Amino acid sequence: MWVGGRGLPPWRWCCLSGTNWVVGFHAVAAALEREPSRVEVVWLGEGVGGNRARTVLELARQAGVRFAVVPRRELDRVAEGAAHNGFAARLAPAPLADAEPLLATASPVCLLGLDGVQDPHNLGAVIRVAAAFSLGGVVVAGPHPPPLGGAAAKVAAGTLPLVRVARVGALGDFARQAQEAGFTVLGADARGEPVHRVELPDRLLLCLGGEEGLRAKTQRFLDGVVAIPIAREVESLNLAVACGILAWEWRRRWGET
Repeated sequence: MWVGGRGLPPWRWCCLSGTNWVVGFHAVAAALEREPSRVEVVWLGEGVGGNRARTVLELARQAGVRFAVVPRRELDRVAEGAAHNGFAARLAPAPLADAEPLLATASPVCLLGLDGVQDPHNLGAVIRVAAAFSLGGVVVAGPHPPPLGGAAAKVAAGTLPLVRVARVGALGDFARQAQEAGFTVLGADARGEPVHRVELPDRLLLCLGGEEGLRAKTQRFLDGVVAIPIAREVESLNLAVACGILAWEWRRRWGET
C-alpha cells in the first residue's frame, strides 16, 4: 500500500530493474540527505518500524519523495542478494561530470583514471576511496563503462555526491590533455617502481586498468609506472584496494584531507 498518498499508483508500478536501486538503511538515508533530487521512490518492507523507519519516512517527506510499504519479497528482488534490512530506494541515473573541468582543479590534486573497468561495484568502491582521501575526481574510460546507478551507489555508501565522476572515450587522450594541464601521469602495474620510492607530484593523474590492465594507447602517455609491493604468494590486489593504497600514499605526502 502507499503510505505517501498523492494519488500515486500501487507499488507494482515501480517494479523496475534493480540496477538503480540502493538498499539498506544507511544507503537510503544518505541518498535522501545528499541527493534527494535523484530519489524516485522509497520502499519500506512490511513490518519495518522503529527509529530508522521514522527517520527514512521523515527524510522522504521533507524531500517530497514518494514512499510505499511493500512485501519483503520485492525488497529481496531489487536487493539482488544484498542485505536490505527492509529499506530500498530507486535512484535516477547520476549525471556524469565533464572531464575537462577536472583538469582546472587547484593543486594539490590527484585524479583517478579507470581504463576499461566495467563492474559498477568496482566503480562504487573506487568512488568511496576518492571521497575518503578528498581526491579531485574519477575518470572512467572505455566503450562499456559501468553505470553510475544503484549498484555503484550502494558500494559507495553515501559518498557518490562527494566525488566528481566523468566519462571519456579513451584514457590516453585524457592523459595527454592532463599533461598539457601540468599533470604528471602515472600508471599502476606490478612491473613498476615501488610507490614509496617514487615522487608523487601535487598534480597527479593515476591510471589503473581493469582485468586486462591499461590499454596500449594509455601506456604511451605515461610518465612512469608505480607498483605496490606485496607478498609473492599473492598475485594481485583488487582495484579498489590498490586505489586506496596509492591514494593514501599520495595524500600522506600532500597534507590531511
